[in-house]
Amino acid sequence: MKELIASHTRNIYLKPGEVLISRIPVLVSTVLGSCVAVTMYSASSGIGAMCHAMLPENIGRDCDLRYVDTALQHIYEKTVEYGAGSDLVVKLFGGAQVLKVGENNLLKPAIGDQNICKAEEILRRLGCTVSVRDIGGLRGRKLFFCTRTGDVYVRRIRSGTYLIDEDTTP
Repeated sequence: MKELIASHTRNIYLKPGEVLISRIPVLVSTVLGSCVAVTMYSASSGIGAMCHAMLPENIGRDCDLRYVDTALQHIYEKTVEYGAGSDLVVKLFGGAQVLKVGENNLLKPAIGDQNICKAEEILRRLGCTVSVRDIGGLRGRKLFFCTRTGDVYVRRIRSGTYLIDEDTTP
């Protein structure tokens, strides 16, 4: 992992509610719990994009990128506008249930599940096929997205400890 980070001259940390669309090779990192991140990469145009969305649905809040539906629509439109072709590779991450759910909330899906469902719905509507999914579960994730290659490296985080699993390349 240290080599990956050292090999990039530009490293960007993506906070909740932020997006990145870039033609310049950068390493984008973020940490997800119930939030979801979607990466898009087009080798033919050299464009990489990523969003970090917190909540499933934007109801009349203009272009608020904290919401899955708005963020996905935005990065897809910008990626296509900047020249992404039919080789667009889409990957979906996050949506863990990291908070304890009380008995009163058993009838309503957890926010992570809602985020995943909304992301999959929007991507389907946009005609995007998700090539890699690392979603759900009870553990957060730290992502590293390389816009030079479209590769995404995932570390799963165990809540309340410093234990981190080996890196995986989905």
